[in-house]
Amino acid sequence: MKTKKQMHPDPSETGGGNIAPKPNQTSIIPRADTDFMDVAKNVSKAWLANPAITLIWKTAPDFEKQVNNYETALSSRKSTGSLRPGQSGSLKQLDKQIDDAVKMVKIYVEKKYKPENAPTQFVRYGITKENKAYIISRDRNNRRDAFKLMIAAIAADGFDNEEYGKAFWTAMQTNYTAALDDAGNTSGEVSGKVATKNEQKKAIKEVLSSLLLVIKGNYPDTFKSVYRNWGWRKESY
Repeated sequence: MKTKKQMHPDPSETGGGNIAPKPNQTSIIPRADTDFMDVAKNVSKAWLANPAITLIWKTAPDFEKQVNNYETALSSRKSTGSLRPGQSGSLKQLDKQIDDAVKMVKIYVEKKYKPENAPTQFVRYGITKENKAYIISRDRNNRRDAFKLMIAAIAADGFDNEEYGKAFWTAMQTNYTAALDDAGNTSGEVSGKVATKNEQKKAIKEVLSSLLLVIKGNYPDTFKSVYRNWGWRKESY
């Protein structure tokens, strides 16, 4: 005799009551952070106002704290991420100044050693051949490392007092290193905040999914209107 499969397993079959079954209506839980935040805040407020709706593993006040923490994490991630464009712009400006300065340094070297001999000297300055052109590496970490060679060669060949001599390259080394470090720190900080935000979002989604099932079970005929009243304004996102 064949037995019918249960649509939702008993808690004992899932390893305990702390694991909520997945709902069929996950499409009405937004994916975009901003929409997700709006729905989570609306549902939190509605749940606090409707204490008859319960989950044995999560309370409405605890959920409110989760949502508030997620909102803080989301705001922090956006704030930190907003620094990236400015830092990228600063590095691009410095790169442009470096490229212009390298052109002048190459002229210094050509005058001192003659154009035909200059390429053999460029390597002392951290200037290498890339795509048929002699430049300081486009890779920013390599570019930063090349400043030491540039400063040493400038001094060795007597170019300290030139417009693009010791003062220029020493200042550039300081400014470029600081800009590169700031950009790297921001990137790492953003990655950390994204990971935190995503973990919080996952936990909130579990609660929202469970509430969808509980509401549907308590309001089998009118659950769609109850969803809307609780904050799920759309049937799909």
